[in-house]
Amino acid sequence: MKRNNYIILFCILTTVLWSCETTFDDPNYSSGTANFTSYVSVGNSLTAGVQDGALYADGQLSSFPAQLAQQFAKTNGGAFKQPLLTGTNGMLGVSPAPSMANPLQTLPKRVLSIAVDCLGEAGLSPVLAATPNPANVDFYTTLIGSQGPFNNMGIPGIKSWDLTRESLGDPLMPTLANPFYTRIASVPGTSTAIDDALLVSPTFFTLWIGNNDVLGYATSGGAGKVDGLSPNDITSVATFEAAIDAVLLKLTANGAKGVILNIPNVTSIPYFTTIPYNGLELSATEAAGLTAAYAGTGISFSEGANAFIIEDTTTVLGFRKIKEGEFLLLTLPQDSIKCAGWGSSTPIPMEFVLDESEIMNISSYTSAYNSKLRSVANANGLAFADMNSYFKTFETGFVFNGVDYSTEFVSGGGFSLDGVHPSMRGYGIIANEVIRVINSKYNSTLPLIDVNDLPGIVFP
Repeated sequence: MKRNNYIILFCILTTVLWSCETTFDDPNYSSGTANFTSYVSVGNSLTAGVQDGALYADGQLSSFPAQLAQQFAKTNGGAFKQPLLTGTNGMLGVSPAPSMANPLQTLPKRVLSIAVDCLGEAGLSPVLAATPNPANVDFYTTLIGSQGPFNNMGIPGIKSWDLTRESLGDPLMPTLANPFYTRIASVPGTSTAIDDALLVSPTFFTLWIGNNDVLGYATSGGAGKVDGLSPNDITSVATFEAAIDAVLLKLTANGAKGVILNIPNVTSIPYFTTIPYNGLELSATEAAGLTAAYAGTGISFSEGANAFIIEDTTTVLGFRKIKEGEFLLLTLPQDSIKCAGWGSSTPIPMEFVLDESEIMNISSYTSAYNSKLRSVANANGLAFADMNSYFKTFETGFVFNGVDYSTEFVSGGGFSLDGVHPSMRGYGIIANEVIRVINSKYNSTLPLIDVNDLPGIVFP
């Protein structure tokens, strides 16, 4: 049986073709009506600079707020202080949700390396950069809040309503505390992330929050519920709206201006789009054998590409073929497909699948969140970055100064090795879109970033 390895990693040879669309040497930059003297960024892992599955110093230094701050400094921008981690491998910055009670929090970042699969075939694959060490709790116990305040208040793993929650930084409540915030909280257990953001007396801010209000549900294969408060649940619209109102009231109280970024549909990222629904490649003999094995179920197979078999407890059989438009998660073990018959003789477990009803939940709540974000941006006279629409154009690909970018896993250049967070260049692309929005709203003339000068995915 022919089974492709769907995460095919390869280098792209790019021709250096410089377009005349963007220039980087005009010294006449202006802040317009914006005041970048004290900039604070508020958000989650996308603001912190998580990439390759972890938060680490190089990622923080290439976060989209850090790149924005460099451009702000060319006008009236001030210093931008970040709570940089030590070392090179970082700490887990993706699902499961960060918790001080979770030993998996010590997992390092991913790197590309040669790995051998169950068939003995070698190929490039994302692997952990170091051996996980659950006993490494220095990250939890080394609190640096006294070194603040910090301009980057991106807290990996948080949802909208976490920004105002005191227990988020309480080391005495490990199941409720987030280690990334506990580490930098001005008064652990008492202060809140949004109040700590105000300690820099911001004149300008970016707010990008809400992704995690649906992401945990999506990356768990819909294991959570809607209108819940657990890590894998989708936050209710009422809770989200109340949280946004509370946060915006604080950020704008002293007249600060800024940008609100909305939420891309999470199903547009490589974590969900890399493995094709019809990736089961069969010969005529194999197809006939499987069709016979499924006799009486109404399921048949043909030579060539076939839809995988997945679990579905809502059906009489308990399994079915996956439909076009449903998604297989990037965490689906490839060796289980190649050597254990997953997706053919054995249904793929539900935890690795997003079905159409779960996708509908994600889409409807994302739409409601984005409606609120646009509304409050308009009501407060703030710039609005429609990242949902922008990511859709990103899906189809674009060229920046002669280099192609897309959401293709690894080869597209825009996403890191976790399939969820942008790469260093991806964060530069996001920063450029925010700059365009700022220039339009506040009549500034900030220069774009040459993302091609940023580090790309490192190949062994």
